Amino acid sequence: MRYFILFLLLLEITLAGNLEVSANSFYYKEGGQEAVFSGNVVVTQDQNKITSNKITVLLDKKGEAKEYIATGNVHFTLRSPKRYIIGKSHKLIYYPIEDKYILIGNVYIKDKLNDREVYGDEIIIDNKHGTSYAKSKGKKKVKFIFKVKSK
Repeated sequence: MRYFILFLLLLEITLAGNLEVSANSFYYKEGGQEAVFSGNVVVTQDQNKITSNKITVLLDKKGEAKEYIATGNVHFTLRSPKRYIIGKSHKLIYYPIEDKYILIGNVYIKDKLNDREVYGDEIIIDNKHGTSYAKSKGKKKVKFIFKVKSK
């Protein structure tokens, strides 16, 4: 139990701010480099929220979170001073040190600040560098919907 508490404290420190994870089950092997939350997983930190069927946290050798992988029915709200987006995807990967999100599989994003929508097979949001990238596979294309003001 004390390792579980230590693990949660490390998650809080890594992501900064209060972090809350709730799930139907949790698995971590002492000394391991992976922690798995499964079943109705909800992760909240400040105004950010990710829900999914499963979240796997990969740890470095020091036991600090280096990667979060959410899979299955992923929904998210991501806020920062420059972004406020909601969306869904099949998979979400978050790299906390780089502050980068990779969204994979039938991705939909609604930019609430700029009233725009984006659809694609893969979208990368790099908060550290203020960039975004979208692509689709096969004949399917990336789709953007902008609101245009009329004169």
